[in-house]
Amino acid sequence: MNINSLITEWTYRLPKGYPDSESDYQELDRVLTEMTDLSETERMAIIRKAKGLSEQDEDESQDILDTNEELIRTTLNNIKLPTDIVTQVISIYSRLSNAEQLEFNKNFRKHDINSFVAKGWEAFKEFFFVNVVGSRGGMGNGEISILLGVKDSMPGGTAQHDIVLKDGEWEVKEFGKSGQKFDPASEGLASKFELTTKIQDFYKNIVNPIKDIGDPFQLLKHLVDPESADDLKKLIMILETRFESVIDPVMFAKLEWKKTAMHSWYEGFKELNTIFYKTNLDTNVKDTRLTVNAGGSQKSYWISDEDVEEIELSAGRDTAADVNVGDEVDNINSNVVIWFKRIERNEFVRNPQQFLFELNKVKNNFFNSILGLIWYNHQNPKPHIGLPNEFAIDTISQGKYRFTLKSASASQGYEYIQGQE
Repeated sequence: MNINSLITEWTYRLPKGYPDSESDYQELDRVLTEMTDLSETERMAIIRKAKGLSEQDEDESQDILDTNEELIRTTLNNIKLPTDIVTQVISIYSRLSNAEQLEFNKNFRKHDINSFVAKGWEAFKEFFFVNVVGSRGGMGNGEISILLGVKDSMPGGTAQHDIVLKDGEWEVKEFGKSGQKFDPASEGLASKFELTTKIQDFYKNIVNPIKDIGDPFQLLKHLVDPESADDLKKLIMILETRFESVIDPVMFAKLEWKKTAMHSWYEGFKELNTIFYKTNLDTNVKDTRLTVNAGGSQKSYWISDEDVEEIELSAGRDTAADVNVGDEVDNINSNVVIWFKRIERNEFVRNPQQFLFELNKVKNNFFNSILGLIWYNHQNPKPHIGLPNEFAIDTISQGKYRFTLKSASASQGYEYIQGQE
């Protein structure tokens, strides 16, 4: 088979019918290998001719290539990228077509963040997956692309955010396979935030004691207006269905709080608020008590609201308070009256929007620490700038609050997600 026939066979195999990238010339090498007994030197000579290069042209081209590679290598070493990452970048650069190398050179560390995200990233999309073999070295997909494209950018390492500029730092996140969400790393550590403790206390003081109280309805029904019996039953049902049954105690303790649970909590807080503040449920159940030290231990006794007022009026004065001390409160943590009042006084029950406020505090803690967020869809090299109001907290997993796009299909229909500012 003559050379012209081989070239025809080669172009027939190309997606566009003509060479457009370095991979197309690699296909020519495969055609020559399959259909001839030519040596590697002979095959390379044919490929050079197919590229339109004479021996002199190739020598000049190689000189330019070597100069550009050295400039790239020096620049990347100066910004303290690991040697193996620099090696990967040079290797990929050397495989680019002449046109692709020209685009790389024109855009190399010339952009600001906005121009990079708008179009500059296209010159560096082949570098999206650059990482350290066997270890990510603290760098995720897309970070190298940004460092190649953005002027004066530096890698953050472990002590800073991913991309460091003169005026601040940027975080880079890639969504996982499971959806449009990301892990904020230490910025989302659940143990750092008040919301985590407040929910844990709600379960400790309100949800978990239900097992010890017995039948709350039977114990409370004589303390409320008979006409409010149905509302009392509904209150107990809300606690059982919105809180007690929605999360396994083991998962709760491990800080594995799924979206279904957090959705149920917010809906439960709203429903409890309605029961206490928008119905005729008699909430005049009192839990006023007097606690005294007796023999080195504390004891508590029921007293009336009038007695509380008497104590307040007499405090700091010479006159004595005349108080009628009632029965001893035998178990403050599980006593049904105290338990009932704890529900009513809980801040999330008083104002369910406080739950969203606490979620916003977690989110803003992350965004306030950076100039901005650059995010990628899973294994997609096109970058996006993320604004705080586009994201929300939707779960806790592995002890960290997780961020999701509010516009994601999986986020629709969840008011506690959409309600975050």
